[in-house]
Amino acid sequence: MANRMNPPAEGQEKDVLLVLDKQQGKVSAVKGIDNEGNLQTVEPTQSHSGEFMQVDRNSDVFSNFISNFFHRYQDTEGLALFRSKATEAEQDAKAIEDNHRNPTPEGDRRAEMLRVPNPDNNGGRQDFRFDPAKINWEDLKKVGITADTLKNTKDFDRVMRGYKSRNTYTVSGTVGGFYLKPTDVKLSFYQAKDGTVVPKLHGVQMDEKLLQRPYNGHEFPKQEQGNLLGTGNLGGIIQIKDPKNGEQIPVFVSRDRYTHELEYMRADKWKCPDTVCGVKVSPEQKAAFEAGKPVKMENLQFKDGTKRSAYLQVSAVERGLEFLPRSAVQFLQQGQQPAQQQVTRLKDGKGVEFNGHVQPGVQGKSSGKVQPKDVIPVSESRTQVAVNSGGKTDEATKQTKEPLKQGQQKPTAKQKEKQEKAQDKSLKADKSKKSRGMKM
Repeated sequence: MANRMNPPAEGQEKDVLLVLDKQQGKVSAVKGIDNEGNLQTVEPTQSHSGEFMQVDRNSDVFSNFISNFFHRYQDTEGLALFRSKATEAEQDAKAIEDNHRNPTPEGDRRAEMLRVPNPDNNGGRQDFRFDPAKINWEDLKKVGITADTLKNTKDFDRVMRGYKSRNTYTVSGTVGGFYLKPTDVKLSFYQAKDGTVVPKLHGVQMDEKLLQRPYNGHEFPKQEQGNLLGTGNLGGIIQIKDPKNGEQIPVFVSRDRYTHELEYMRADKWKCPDTVCGVKVSPEQKAAFEAGKPVKMENLQFKDGTKRSAYLQVSAVERGLEFLPRSAVQFLQQGQQPAQQQVTRLKDGKGVEFNGHVQPGVQGKSSGKVQPKDVIPVSESRTQVAVNSGGKTDEATKQTKEPLKQGQQKPTAKQKEKQEKAQDKSLKADKSKKSRGMKM
């Protein structure tokens, strides 16, 4: 006999669960689960509506069923779960089937609006923060990002839940009358006051003095600056001014290891989990985590069946605990602020030498293995590298065909003279072509 959920009380919104079998391209309505744990389904037609499993979307029963569904079935890659109003189940099922066979942008938007996301590993409820149907995907497509792009990199669910993407994307194009040069960014979304969902592009910040400036009213001492550079996390809790109302709030602060942005997360709103990778968090470890300290945990059980030790710490970027990368662990083991690793005589895209310092994420590489892409050029070499390696120009360099030399910010007098002569020659050639008559 099927394990059915009781219908919700009168007046509450009733939902029906639809399941798509991707291999067969068929959508069915969920009827329940039998005693052996098998999913029972029926045709999603009105004639079977009395058998539909109907639930209150806000109930714990619904959340538990979704969590159990994704954890119990081994082949969830071949299934997709959707939520529909009981009165619209047949119509939505047909739309999902049609779009599965012949995908369209409009069909994708509708399907994503109905899709039930897979909960993360802690089994908590993970409804999207943003409605994918309210996002202007056409504008994002103009700079090179689509919903499929995010799904292929497994960032879609993450950004829909309000997080910044883990991956970077190369964007370029014309938006709102402005031309965006090719650049690598991370992506997030936020809700504007009018209710629209707006994309936010997080480019790499090259400001070397960012940590030396006040951050929402807090000035970082040397040790905190060192922690942010070394581990990416502050290592404690500080008080800052809430940008929304100016009140003092306790926060964790972290530095994105790629974009170098500073982000904060309220410490009084975060709760430490009871277990991590199958290992119980002790009261001492929990207290350390809640204070923003890094903690080494032993015998963590990973998905590949191995048990390993690892350092974890609260990250404002990840909105919770993160596994610290190797460079951060090396910093902790050294117990000192990292001196920025300097490199010299690297060659840009035109073979011209430049100097710089290694980005924090690749600190520790031997100088012989450091690649130009791993290095932030020193200030006097930035224009040179941008022009010679990235093909970028400004008013001072757009006519320069010769590569810029080390530390060069603008064309030399000799290069400028060559440019002017080349321009004059080009103009004379154009006039000569226009003045020629037709030969008989």
